[in-house]
Amino acid sequence: MNKLPTVKAILNTPSIFEGFTFEDMVTVGRVTAEQATSTCMINAQKDYMKNHGWADMKNLDGFLNNWAKLESQVRRKFEEAEEIASIL
Repeated sequence: MNKLPTVKAILNTPSIFEGFTFEDMVTVGRVTAEQATSTCMINAQKDYMKNHGWADMKNLDGFLNNWAKLESQVRRKFEEAEEIASIL
């Protein structure tokens, strides 16, 4: 299986606001953790499929399991950022 993107790379996905990542946008309360997770994971999946195609589909269960773990880690990080936003 090809290497999946890292949590850090996904958290640093550029937002529509110049110079801000989605992690920044969650931290300042502009988007929710769920919105950021959904958007970033869709973008990561598009990039992954564009770069690796269907090569991983030989081991579909393993790919889906690893992708779900990655999404869970990303969601947890965005939820931490959202918690910081609620304190600020």
